[in-house]
Amino acid sequence: MARRDQPLIPISLSAGSAQGLGRHEAEHPVRARPVILDVRELLPLTLATPPPWVDSRHPLGRLIAALLAVGPLRSLLFWQARRVIIRTAERNGIAWRARREELRTAAEPLLAASSDPATTVPAYYRAPFHAYPEGNLCWPAACEAEQATASMALRVWPAETLTPDQAQARLRAAIFAAIEPSLVGPVHEALDMGCSVGVSTLALADWLEDRQAGRGGGPVRVQGLDLSPQMLAVARVRDEQGRIAAWHHAAAEASGLPAASFDLVTLQYVCHELPASATRAVLAEVARLLRPGGVVALVDQDPESAVIRRLPAPIGTLLKSTEPYLEEYFRLDLAAALGEAGFTAVRRQACDPRHRVMVAQLAAAAAPAP
Repeated sequence: MARRDQPLIPISLSAGSAQGLGRHEAEHPVRARPVILDVRELLPLTLATPPPWVDSRHPLGRLIAALLAVGPLRSLLFWQARRVIIRTAERNGIAWRARREELRTAAEPLLAASSDPATTVPAYYRAPFHAYPEGNLCWPAACEAEQATASMALRVWPAETLTPDQAQARLRAAIFAAIEPSLVGPVHEALDMGCSVGVSTLALADWLEDRQAGRGGGPVRVQGLDLSPQMLAVARVRDEQGRIAAWHHAAAEASGLPAASFDLVTLQYVCHELPASATRAVLAEVARLLRPGGVVALVDQDPESAVIRRLPAPIGTLLKSTEPYLEEYFRLDLAAALGEAGFTAVRRQACDPRHRVMVAQLAAAAAPAP
């Protein structure tokens, strides 16, 4: 429950989805009306009961948790999840296995340059993720992330005939359209936290460069940060033109980057992979990194999505088997967590049938007393 002393947070709610926007519409969306609400009024929105298939307090959720506690069965589900994902992707024109080998060959020589020996890996990050026993700290995860991201975008609109590139472009345009209303000026420095192999980072750079060019805002520097050196090595391969200013190997909650150095920080599909305590620590670090008035954008699964809440039990079981912190994510009140970290002007906007964007602004520094 929200604390009774929870501060008031300005919230701007947009009821419409920003699907299928072109470049002009993505850069010049209709601005949502700001509404000032007490965080306690948002409980039905931000602290919803998790979907039954992931809720350990629900009979279905308890049954699925019990099944996943059986080691051999969990391994079988990991194998089945990978099989389904790869088969579906290749059926949709994604060259999963061929691209995996191509990326690994190119990325392996870059591993040392992508690693910082001083970086400490938190225990939670070593958990199995996405059907990889080693989680994100392995070559298979890194060399399949690009394909998995393309496949994820296609799943958002299953009834439509889209190419992987079309689905990805539509997904990112809707995300950036949701962020735009919170940006009151040019963005000169941006950080993509949890950047994985740079799909989100390069898309962010494309959008910000176009945005700056249209406004005469000058150059923009985009940087990426991730805890997996294998992911970063693949990101360097994908960034063929060296457009990203830096790829940082660090934990998001302890980046080591200079304070007050960014205008915008994004976390795209990151928070559902974190325990709630880590999410709060990351938000505190983001607040340290942003300049006063800077913006944070959290893109992730939407707890209010009818698609997610109604997932069939077999699909939910496969999903939960690959996402160890999913229930914590669905239970976390992100609006309240943002407020506790010093953010204001929190907005929540559904960007497609499965995902939402939560955008907030770091409170401006108080003026010195006369």
